[in-house]
Amino acid sequence: MKRLKYENIFNCILGGALGDALGVPLRDLTYDLIVNEYGKYGLREIQIDCDGKARVSANTQLNIFTIDALIRAYTRYYIYEDEKYCKKITYTNYLRWQYYQDRKVPIDIERNLLEDNYLYFIQELKYERLYEKRMSNILSETIQSNKHNNNNDGFGCLSNIVPYGMFYYDDYNKAFETAIKVAKLTHGHPNAYLACGTYAVIVASLIRGNKLEQSIQIAIDILKEKKDSEEILSYIALAFKMAKEQIHYPEKFDDFGMCKKAHEVLAAAIYVCLIGQNNISNALLFSVNNSCYSNNIATVVGQILGLYRGLDEICIKWSQKIEMYNLIKDISKDLYQVVNRNLPSEIENYDKELQIDEMQYENIKNISKWWLVKYDKI
Repeated sequence: MKRLKYENIFNCILGGALGDALGVPLRDLTYDLIVNEYGKYGLREIQIDCDGKARVSANTQLNIFTIDALIRAYTRYYIYEDEKYCKKITYTNYLRWQYYQDRKVPIDIERNLLEDNYLYFIQELKYERLYEKRMSNILSETIQSNKHNNNNDGFGCLSNIVPYGMFYYDDYNKAFETAIKVAKLTHGHPNAYLACGTYAVIVASLIRGNKLEQSIQIAIDILKEKKDSEEILSYIALAFKMAKEQIHYPEKFDDFGMCKKAHEVLAAAIYVCLIGQNNISNALLFSVNNSCYSNNIATVVGQILGLYRGLDEICIKWSQKIEMYNLIKDISKDLYQVVNRNLPSEIENYDKELQIDEMQYENIKNISKWWLVKYDKI
């Protein structure tokens, strides 16, 4: 049975945000320091700021910008029947994210383009958060030097790939290849972009109703055919081997490295999902209570198990404290329509000569015009 209900998509995006927020306070702590700070069982409750909200990192922020880019790309394809927009719009949205972080306008980019997006009015997206510095540098370097090749193998591309796995759920190879194209915008190392392709296939397979183990195996079979896949395949094999062991403890994560790299994060997340697939809140807590960059692991675990199993009562309680909860809920509804190829019916009557720039977002009530104002601009 296909998992194409809105709740599945929402639980996936929100589950990732929950894992991200749980791991943010522990990101730079060793396990010994976590135990000293939070007790012998480590962190057991989501941490909130002075305003009562649990903060996320750039993992969640960039996922929101990627979802927005996919919806924009599909809207333009629906109207103009042009498939060239996907990578361009995603890249533009990454520049928007960077601009919202440091307020620096990249060379040859107009400020109006960066601000011409409804996300610009979401205050939480303007606060600088933990992010992969190399990814930010590459975005700046690419604009200035027009070089799109890099050797970045960092984690920053992985958690953003979920919407493409969802969108291409009916074509595993298309999901894999599209994820690679998007990942290469900022991550040119095979371990990074192949991890993204692999993750997109896992998501696509789960959407189609397959079991977790089967979905991972489908992705492995595709990955085996790709050049330079040996290292990531060895890490995934390690995850399966560790999952079969009887005892699981935080030090086991050391075998995956610090989880600053995309393939390390994917393998560690697969390990946790295999052993914790029946209890998402426990899986998330296990993901963050270790010496790695644990919010990266927990983001992916939350996305996978949120889609596969949904959220339990503990996660639902935590979710009420997540910043941008309403935005996540809203953009998940839009993504649900796109994944189902079900844009508002009124859009079929859209006049292609209509001057969208003359519209005022706040004054539009017609759903088709509202959708276009929200998503038609690159």
